Amino acid sequence: MSEAPSLLTTEVPRVSPSQAENIAAQVYGLDGSAQVLGGERDSNFCLTTSSGRAYMLRFVNPAEVPEEVDFQTAILSHLALRDSQLPVPRLQESCGGELTPQVSVGGQTLTLRAVSYLPGTAQFQVPRSKALMCELGDALARLDVALNDFEHPGAKRDLLWDISDMSRLEGWVPQLTDPAQRQTISRVLEIHRQKVVPTGQRLRKQVIHNDLNAHNVLVSSSDPQRLAGIIDFGDALYAPLINELATALAYQLDSHGDDLFLYCRPMIAAYTARQPLTDAELDVLPELVASRLALSLLIAQHRAMLYPQNRDYILRNQVHAWGSLSRLMALSFSQADTIFRQSCTSELK
Repeated sequence: MSEAPSLLTTEVPRVSPSQAENIAAQVYGLDGSAQVLGGERDSNFCLTTSSGRAYMLRFVNPAEVPEEVDFQTAILSHLALRDSQLPVPRLQESCGGELTPQVSVGGQTLTLRAVSYLPGTAQFQVPRSKALMCELGDALARLDVALNDFEHPGAKRDLLWDISDMSRLEGWVPQLTDPAQRQTISRVLEIHRQKVVPTGQRLRKQVIHNDLNAHNVLVSSSDPQRLAGIIDFGDALYAPLINELATALAYQLDSHGDDLFLYCRPMIAAYTARQPLTDAELDVLPELVASRLALSLLIAQHRAMLYPQNRDYILRNQVHAWGSLSRLMALSFSQADTIFRQSCTSELK
């Protein structure tokens, strides 16, 4: 399967809060108030009912491949069976028993998905802690263990957010206006080509979440050291397992503190205690972390040019991404490799 190219150029579906409320009542029998949520490709709402229960409504971008829409739904169904205690959204059936009903909005037919809205605060809004990183690392490992036997035809996606293949973005480097970013990212792409690509056949592959950034991690509103949820499976795909941890680590580097890896260490320790890594996977972990940061910078700046009206949302991670990447690339990868390996609690296979 391949990602529809028009996903980069098709606008987010135009749905108003009142339209979302009417559709929720008609399709799900849920009467409530809808609040707009941010979204890069889809139109999203939080629907709160009079009883206080909340749901997330997602009106899927019409350019999304139907098989891949079903894939994301199937992931949540699978996780509910494999690990019912994982803090991930739960699917809500329509009145007709559908998980992805078709609805008409402004003359356009859209696919709709409703899931439970997990309470909590987005991680980027609260101070980080080692305790939270331990919980997050363990939960991510549990998620990957649960997905280990999951298969779906929509999983093999040619997704831009797949750090297995960076070559297709080389043409976007000249769009970067900062010379330092152009130079650094060009170096990352070359290292990826020389070291990561040849290792591909030695890496375990399975379906992964692929986007554990600080906006997709929820923490408890009463205790910011406790994990409340992992959300947004929109970028999930079949890929090397190590890409999962590399992506998560990229967003937890301490770009402003004295220790760049302060919060990475406990996350790695907790993850590997439940999901040990192979030597081949650890060999490319630092390079993959750099690749994810470079990818974030390239895609976000490209999309901000296409959609200036959504610029703030698209560029929300850029300051952290560039600060982390520039600091990481100031070190040698052997230094990062040593730190990552020392953080593992399990013997290498």
